[in-house]
Amino acid sequence: MANRKIVLLALSAVLLASCADNSAVTDGEKGVKDFEIRIVEKSAEANYHCVGDTTYGADVRLYTTASATLQWPEMLGNANIKCLQDTLLARCFGSESVTMPVGEAMRRYVSDPVTMDDGAQLEAVDTVPVSDAYNVRTLAKSIKASAVSVGRRVAVFKVDWFMYGGGAHPIYASSFVNFDVERSRVLTLSDIVKPGNDAALATIVKNVLCEQYGVDSYEQLQANYSINAEAVDYSLQHPVFYIDGEYVAFYFNPYEIGPWATGTVEVQVPAFMLDDMLTPEAKILLGWQ
Repeated sequence: MANRKIVLLALSAVLLASCADNSAVTDGEKGVKDFEIRIVEKSAEANYHCVGDTTYGADVRLYTTASATLQWPEMLGNANIKCLQDTLLARCFGSESVTMPVGEAMRRYVSDPVTMDDGAQLEAVDTVPVSDAYNVRTLAKSIKASAVSVGRRVAVFKVDWFMYGGGAHPIYASSFVNFDVERSRVLTLSDIVKPGNDAALATIVKNVLCEQYGVDSYEQLQANYSINAEAVDYSLQHPVFYIDGEYVAFYFNPYEIGPWATGTVEVQVPAFMLDDMLTPEAKILLGWQ
């Protein structure tokens, strides 16, 4: 049996109502609106010895580990958060996981680790040994969902995916789930930016990108930082974005606009720069109206 664990950790709730009796509200609490939040951290982990795998040689022991950690929303005020939970499940474990309890989806994920030799047998172990010599190699995969910001208007969750399958370096990527709390819906870019603005939006993102790196042109951005601004083309790709106060942040994973060594690139665009192309709902969510 694989060594698996589910840890439940109730995160701090924001402005929790202490009682329903208005007569018990102190003078210091008058005029304060309560918004109840409950987020539970769940984690699952499994480690295996790949018995019989000789990919790195007969004297090298190969291990593989898998982990899943989710800051799981259970209450955001009075919002119906089923679509938020389903979206997080699908992002983390695939669309088929939406019909499963979250714990089952996590256990299935960690029971299917990264392997190299299909003929090897997986033997569950409590821990993976550490060795300074080259007689131990370890493969890994993980998924992590974390709350970036949670408020009465918008809740943002980040999903981080990681895998090392034995190559020169691991691969990883992130995405975001933006949830409109008041309307109980997951937001897409079309909920934020009016249709027909793909080119204009890309130009703004590229210009802010240059400003962030302190360069005057796309050519300088490429020459100095190996970042290809011309790769920002929203007529061909769906932007990874999240709402951050009065900003819309656009996020680029490795290889999207730069080499792996560049890592992730994040561009925070102030709402006022998008004013003409924002939907009425977006202006409210961004506090711009």
